[in-house]
Amino acid sequence: MKHAWGLLVFVAACGTSGEPMKGDIMYTYGTDHPKMVVGAAVQDTQTPGQMLVQLGDDNVDCSTNFGKLVLIGGPSGTFVYFSVDATTPATHDNTFISAQRTTGTHTGINESSGTVVIDSIDTRVMGSLTFSTTDQDVGPIMVSGNFDVKKCF
Repeated sequence: MKHAWGLLVFVAACGTSGEPMKGDIMYTYGTDHPKMVVGAAVQDTQTPGQMLVQLGDDNVDCSTNFGKLVLIGGPSGTFVYFSVDATTPATHDNTFISAQRTTGTHTGINESSGTVVIDSIDTRVMGSLTFSTTDQDVGPIMVSGNFDVKKCF
Protein backbone atom coordinates (compact mmCIF):
# COMPACT_ATOMS: atom_id res chain seq x y z
CA MET A 1 0.00 0.00 0.00
CA LYS A 2 2.88 2.37 0.76
CA HIS A 3 4.12 2.09 -2.85
CA ALA A 4 0.70 2.76 -4.35
CA TRP A 5 0.36 5.97 -2.32
CA GLY A 6 3.78 7.19 -3.51
CA LEU A 7 2.84 6.49 -7.12
CA LEU A 8 -0.42 8.42 -6.71
CA VAL A 9 1.44 11.45 -5.33
CA PHE A 10 3.98 11.27 -8.18
CA VAL A 11 1.25 11.14 -10.86
CA ALA A 12 -0.65 14.04 -9.27
CA ALA A 13 2.52 16.16 -9.11
CA CYS A 14 3.20 15.62 -12.83
CA GLY A 15 -0.25 16.74 -14.02
CA THR A 16 -1.11 19.83 -16.04
CA SER A 17 -2.57 22.83 -14.23
CA GLY A 18 -5.28 25.07 -15.67
CA GLU A 19 -8.64 25.27 -17.42
CA PRO A 20 -8.99 22.46 -19.98
CA MET A 21 -8.99 23.67 -23.58
CA LYS A 22 -10.76 21.92 -26.42
CA GLY A 23 -9.47 22.23 -29.96
CA ASP A 24 -6.69 21.21 -32.30
CA ILE A 25 -4.10 23.97 -31.97
CA MET A 26 -0.80 23.01 -33.60
CA TYR A 27 2.17 24.88 -32.10
CA THR A 28 5.70 24.77 -33.50
CA TYR A 29 8.37 26.42 -31.38
CA GLY A 30 11.63 25.83 -33.20
CA THR A 31 11.96 22.05 -33.18
CA ASP A 32 9.48 21.56 -30.30
CA HIS A 33 5.76 20.90 -30.73
CA PRO A 34 4.13 21.70 -27.37
CA LYS A 35 0.54 20.52 -27.01
CA MET A 36 -1.89 23.31 -26.12
CA VAL A 37 -4.21 21.76 -23.50
CA VAL A 38 -5.30 24.64 -21.25
CA GLY A 39 -6.75 28.07 -21.91
CA ALA A 40 -8.94 30.90 -20.68
CA ALA A 41 -10.44 34.15 -21.90
CA VAL A 42 -10.16 36.97 -19.34
CA GLN A 43 -11.04 40.65 -19.35
CA ASP A 44 -8.23 42.64 -20.98
CA THR A 45 -7.37 45.06 -18.18
CA GLN A 46 -5.26 47.18 -20.57
CA THR A 47 -8.03 47.71 -23.18
CA PRO A 48 -11.66 48.12 -22.03
CA GLY A 49 -14.15 46.10 -24.09
CA GLN A 50 -11.51 43.57 -25.12
CA MET A 51 -10.81 40.03 -23.93
CA LEU A 52 -7.41 38.40 -23.64
CA VAL A 53 -7.54 34.84 -25.00
CA GLN A 54 -4.68 32.76 -23.57
CA LEU A 55 -3.69 29.22 -24.59
CA GLY A 56 -0.90 27.11 -23.13
CA ASP A 57 0.66 23.74 -22.51
CA ASP A 58 0.32 24.31 -18.73
CA ASN A 59 -0.54 26.94 -16.10
CA VAL A 60 -3.41 28.88 -17.73
CA ASP A 61 -6.62 29.45 -15.78
CA CYS A 62 -9.03 32.28 -14.96
CA SER A 63 -6.45 34.00 -12.75
CA THR A 64 -3.78 34.06 -15.48
CA ASN A 65 -3.32 37.42 -17.20
CA PHE A 66 -0.51 37.77 -19.74
CA GLY A 67 -1.68 41.35 -20.34
CA LYS A 68 0.23 42.22 -17.18
CA LEU A 69 3.75 41.54 -18.40
CA VAL A 70 5.63 39.40 -15.90
CA LEU A 71 9.05 38.43 -17.23
CA ILE A 72 10.39 36.68 -14.15
CA GLY A 73 8.35 34.57 -11.78
CA GLY A 74 5.42 34.01 -14.15
CA PRO A 75 4.06 30.58 -14.97
CA SER A 76 6.39 28.14 -16.74
CA GLY A 77 5.32 26.79 -20.11
CA THR A 78 4.66 27.67 -23.72
CA PHE A 79 1.81 30.08 -24.44
CA VAL A 80 0.06 32.08 -27.13
CA TYR A 81 -2.26 34.98 -26.38
CA PHE A 82 -4.06 37.87 -28.07
CA SER A 83 -6.66 40.55 -27.36
CA VAL A 84 -9.88 40.97 -29.37
CA ASP A 85 -13.38 42.41 -28.94
CA ALA A 86 -15.14 40.80 -25.97
CA THR A 87 -18.72 41.01 -27.23
CA THR A 88 -18.99 40.35 -30.98
CA PRO A 89 -17.77 37.28 -32.86
CA ALA A 90 -15.79 38.38 -35.92
CA THR A 91 -12.71 37.87 -38.07
CA HIS A 92 -9.75 39.92 -36.87
CA ASP A 93 -7.09 40.21 -39.56
CA ASN A 94 -3.70 41.60 -38.52
CA THR A 95 -4.28 40.90 -34.83
CA PHE A 96 -1.23 41.36 -32.61
CA ILE A 97 -0.40 37.85 -31.29
CA SER A 98 2.23 36.91 -28.71
CA ALA A 99 4.03 33.57 -28.46
CA GLN A 100 5.81 33.04 -25.16
CA ARG A 101 8.02 30.39 -23.59
CA THR A 102 8.98 30.64 -19.93
CA THR A 103 11.46 28.29 -18.28
CA GLY A 104 12.86 29.00 -14.84
CA THR A 105 14.00 32.64 -14.85
CA HIS A 106 14.01 33.07 -18.66
CA THR A 107 11.08 34.30 -20.71
CA GLY A 108 11.13 34.63 -24.49
CA ILE A 109 8.30 36.53 -26.19
CA ASN A 110 7.84 36.77 -29.95
CA GLU A 111 5.11 39.00 -31.35
CA SER A 112 3.70 39.49 -34.81
CA SER A 113 0.38 39.93 -36.56
CA GLY A 114 -1.88 37.02 -37.42
CA THR A 115 -5.50 36.20 -38.06
CA VAL A 116 -8.00 35.38 -35.33
CA VAL A 117 -11.57 34.29 -35.98
CA ILE A 118 -13.95 34.35 -33.01
CA ASP A 119 -16.94 32.12 -33.80
CA SER A 120 -18.76 32.24 -30.47
CA ILE A 121 -18.65 34.15 -27.17
CA ASP A 122 -20.86 32.62 -24.47
CA THR A 123 -19.78 30.65 -21.39
CA ARG A 124 -16.90 29.57 -23.62
CA VAL A 125 -14.99 31.40 -26.36
CA MET A 126 -14.55 29.43 -29.57
CA GLY A 127 -12.55 30.32 -32.64
CA SER A 128 -9.36 29.79 -34.60
CA LEU A 129 -6.03 31.48 -35.17
CA THR A 130 -3.12 31.52 -37.58
CA PHE A 131 0.22 33.05 -36.63
CA SER A 132 3.85 32.67 -37.69
CA THR A 133 7.13 34.40 -37.04
CA THR A 134 10.82 33.53 -36.77
CA ASP A 135 13.11 33.92 -33.78
CA GLN A 136 16.83 34.24 -34.55
CA ASP A 137 17.71 31.78 -31.76
CA VAL A 138 14.68 29.46 -31.75
CA GLY A 139 13.78 29.30 -35.44
CA PRO A 140 10.23 29.16 -36.80
CA ILE A 141 7.31 29.76 -34.45
CA MET A 142 3.91 28.82 -35.89
CA VAL A 143 0.50 28.46 -34.29
CA SER A 144 -2.70 27.45 -36.08
CA GLY A 145 -5.96 25.65 -35.43
CA ASN A 146 -9.20 25.82 -33.46
CA PHE A 147 -9.68 26.56 -29.78
CA ASP A 148 -12.51 26.42 -27.26
CA VAL A 149 -11.72 27.99 -23.85
CA LYS A 150 -13.61 28.99 -20.72
CA LYS A 151 -14.88 32.59 -20.61
CA CYS A 152 -13.81 33.98 -17.21
CA PHE A 153 -15.49 37.38 -17.20
